[in-house]
Amino acid sequence: MNRGKNIKLHLRKLVKISVQISTFNRAKPLEKVLYSLENQTIEKKLYEVIVINDGSTDNTKQLVEEISKKVSYELKIINQENLGLPIARNKGLMNTNCEVILFIDDDVIPDKNLVSEHYKIHLKYSDVVVRGWVNHVSTLEIPEKPKFKMADFSTSFFWTSNVSVRREYLIKAGMFYEKFEKYGWEDIEMGYKLRKLGLKLIINNKAIGYHYKPNPIISKDNIEKILEIEKKRALSAKIYHDLYKSLRVKLATGMYFPALHFYRSLAHSPIYDFIFKFITKNENTYLKYFFFNLLKKLHYYKSFYDE
Repeated sequence: MNRGKNIKLHLRKLVKISVQISTFNRAKPLEKVLYSLENQTIEKKLYEVIVINDGSTDNTKQLVEEISKKVSYELKIINQENLGLPIARNKGLMNTNCEVILFIDDDVIPDKNLVSEHYKIHLKYSDVVVRGWVNHVSTLEIPEKPKFKMADFSTSFFWTSNVSVRREYLIKAGMFYEKFEKYGWEDIEMGYKLRKLGLKLIINNKAIGYHYKPNPIISKDNIEKILEIEKKRALSAKIYHDLYKSLRVKLATGMYFPALHFYRSLAHSPIYDFIFKFITKNENTYLKYFFFNLLKKLHYYKSFYDE
């Protein structure tokens, strides 16, 4: 699907596409991702893979070094302290000369045609963002055919789970904003800047990435960990909101009326504590999952204003 008009044709042959994966303590899915990149239909000489290890404390470093000796594509690893995604992504950008950067997450397993489907569009057009299909799965086994789920739907202009763009535009946009230290929004903010530069979005649903997302275990300890992530997500959203304060950003962060008034009121009412107790005391039911998702949303709004 094409969301832009007057896209510039670009028929010059590319030298290489750089597949970049930032990772932290996800060695198991990362292993599957890296071996899946060995099975790409595109010629090996046309792409490289760079793993930016953001201070992992598991066996990520050793794993990537071992895999680099087994695969036939060029695989490099950059190790840094745990400095966060924006710094990791910027480090990857500065350590490649490839014309196009393809971002995938460390838990997004690429279909065999993923890299080639991004590559061929950049052969034809110069001023585009190419976003692939992220198909959510609960196991590390790739299905024979992807099945669309509502969770797969995204309105994001730039989502680093499966997206590519020319490196020159990322640099022209000022690279990733490094103050997004908590959780998320660095890719959304980059998309905002790329859109301002006049880039158009092309959605290529043939570039499929399978996002490994196991069903959550809803226990008291796990809920508290997930709510902590929602808090960090809210604090990053606040940075994005305060940077621009445009209608587009208000809609993206959820900071608009009536959602703002509705969720803020619920988050500071006895309903919040009731939902938390209900979730921790009841068995895994559809109602429990409904309240669990509501609790995450309430905690997001609560964190946005309480910090």
